[in-house]
Amino acid sequence: MKEPLIDQISKDLLIPEDRLEYLILSAPYRYKVYSIPKKSKKGTRIIAQPAKEVKRLQYWVIENIFPKFTVHESASAYIKGKNILQNASVHKTKPYLLKLDFKEFFPSIKAKDFYSYTQTVENLDIDENDIQRLVKILFWLPKPRDKNELQLSIGAPSSPRLSNILLNAFDTLVTEFCVSNSITYTRYADDLTFSMEQKDQRSIVHDKVNEILANLPSLRLELNQKKTVYGSKAHRRIVTGLIISNNGAPSLGRNKKRLIRSKIDYFFKQKLSHKEIQALCGLMAFAKSVDPEFFERMERRYGSNLLKVLNKHESHKNQ
Repeated sequence: MKEPLIDQISKDLLIPEDRLEYLILSAPYRYKVYSIPKKSKKGTRIIAQPAKEVKRLQYWVIENIFPKFTVHESASAYIKGKNILQNASVHKTKPYLLKLDFKEFFPSIKAKDFYSYTQTVENLDIDENDIQRLVKILFWLPKPRDKNELQLSIGAPSSPRLSNILLNAFDTLVTEFCVSNSITYTRYADDLTFSMEQKDQRSIVHDKVNEILANLPSLRLELNQKKTVYGSKAHRRIVTGLIISNNGAPSLGRNKKRLIRSKIDYFFKQKLSHKEIQALCGLMAFAKSVDPEFFERMERRYGSNLLKVLNKHESHKNQ
């Protein structure tokens, strides 16, 4: 007989079992909740950040339990060895593009969806009591608590990876349809991208995705129709924030390049705050991996050790 979950966690994290049972039982309530403006600047997004001790439990589950579950190869986000450049690059050769987006992605994924999923996994050596413990570790209970149910939170380290796991059935069905119709499909979190040779295929795919969502045995996900994008080579094709040019090369795009150049100028004029320097370091590292030609131009203009200078300055500020 396998070792019970509570014993494994207690031994690995050095938490007494009685204390651990209480911590797991109370985990759905131990979140710091705040809101941030949405990128569209219309409304706010609720962030629920798990308490430090709950986060430790979630990281343990990520390392020890999640590897038992399957993630579909079409999923590109939060997976080691995959990134937004690869996600965009697979769509570069086909002229027509369809982008779809889920509405309220994480909050729409409920604890009952995880429970239903575990019932479909063959040879899963986790008993019923331990599944209920995992539910409490991984899901958050928002207020008012008498009207809501446990759901994924935006802010928990386990939520992105768990969303990939729970969408395996959806990704499988969508991929099967796309392969049979010579369509390329990837999903980066709630951002679904399809590329194809025929213009009319875009509306067909759109209808098919709605059909698949309506017939899933669990998961009540809906598309955000306001974010649906029909693209082609005749217009800018943007995939996970990258511009795909007509020659197929992913690029940062003019606006992002202009922003980076202006931030570098402000840095050398000592007009950036510490947080802005941190953000610029991230932008430059991103540019180096996504658009190396642009990165090299910046180094020729500002110095061959530009990124090192930025990182050194940021590290000095942290001391």
